[in-house]
Amino acid sequence: MEILPHRYPILLVDRITSLEPGVRAIGYKNITNNEPVFTGHFPGNPLLPGVYMIEALAQLGGCVVLEPGEFSRKTPYLAGIDAAKFRRPVVPGDKFVMDVTLTKHKRNIGWVHAEGRVDDQFVVSAELMFSIASDPRLFGFDATVLHA
Repeated sequence: MEILPHRYPILLVDRITSLEPGVRAIGYKNITNNEPVFTGHFPGNPLLPGVYMIEALAQLGGCVVLEPGEFSRKTPYLAGIDAAKFRRPVVPGDKFVMDVTLTKHKRNIGWVHAEGRVDDQFVVSAELMFSIASDPRLFGFDATVLHA
């Protein structure tokens, strides 16, 4: 929570176990039966949706594309998803371990290769692209006025 701006219920990284900004990050999300998404996906047969897996990888990937200290001034926005592959379901009781590696960084764009595993079995992989933007709050922009 010190690094990521996300909060419950969309914070999908429980712990970052290794972080080399600009290089690589490893982290995990413990999948529990009380995840809000499981009330509808699917009742009696809870499966973590693929978009949640990608979002968890993207959250960890955001940590990789920024340099130390940049989180107070910049925000990485997911801008693209390529070559996403899903190989097995993720269910309550699983520990979803994520590994994200920076593959390219150019100006305000960063690319990462992201993989997720459960019990050392491949679950998901994708190439993710981020657009790194200055935090609009620094310029007096208040997103809450859009919802008034």
